[in-house]
Amino acid sequence: MKYLILLFLLLSAATASAAERTAKFSVPGMTCALCPITVRTAMSGVKGVNSVEADLDSKSATAVFEDTAVTPEAIAEASANAGYPATIMSIK
Repeated sequence: MKYLILLFLLLSAATASAAERTAKFSVPGMTCALCPITVRTAMSGVKGVNSVEADLDSKSATAVFEDTAVTPEAIAEASANAGYPATIMSIK
C-alpha cells in the first residue's frame, strides 16, 4: 500500500512540474507570404507544441509548448526540416 502512495506522489510531482513555456525563434529564411505558413505548420506538427505564430516582417516565430513533452531544439529542427532553419532567440 505504501508503495502505491509513493508511486502516486511521484507521478503527481512529475505532472505538477510540467509547464507551458514560450520560445522565440529567428527564422531568417522567411522571404514570402507563404513562408510563415510553412514554418507555423512544421512547428505546430511537433507533439507538445500548443500554438505557433510566425511573422514575416520580423522573420521570427513564437511557439508555446509543454516543456515535458518537447524541447525548443526539436521545434527548431522541425522548422529546419521544412526548409527554414530556426535559431532559438529566447525561452520563457
